[in-house]
Amino acid sequence: MGTNGALDCDIKLCGSLCCRNCAVLTADELTGLIAKVRKEYALELDPGKYFRQAKGEHGIYYAVKMIRGQCIFLNKEKRCRIYRCRPALCELYPVIDVDAVDERCPIVSKLPQETLDGLKRRYAEEVDEGIRKEQRFMFV
Repeated sequence: MGTNGALDCDIKLCGSLCCRNCAVLTADELTGLIAKVRKEYALELDPGKYFRQAKGEHGIYYAVKMIRGQCIFLNKEKRCRIYRCRPALCELYPVIDVDAVDERCPIVSKLPQETLDGLKRRYAEEVDEGIRKEQRFMFV
């Protein structure tokens, strides 16, 4: 584990597999992300360029845009350009739900159970309740 509970990954193993999941944010989370990225990276995120509206049964959200199946924030080296500010859903990967992990992640089987349990707890606490309840999103 790295600082702030982040996992230390070798992207050569998976080609940034975690960045092939579409992170979804609430309007407040989007506003916070834009402010953090502005402060940390001096980068202005135009919501229309970097995010799509996603309608769910429980509300309207904002999904990070994907380009050719990968997050718009990946650079040519498959590194995240906003890593220190990335959304909670990105930070908590390979946990993809309160009680589920992405088994395709090459390090998931090497992680101690206590690490996975901690990430699952954080998922339950940090991911918006509406987003956790959604079964699917329709992009509008």
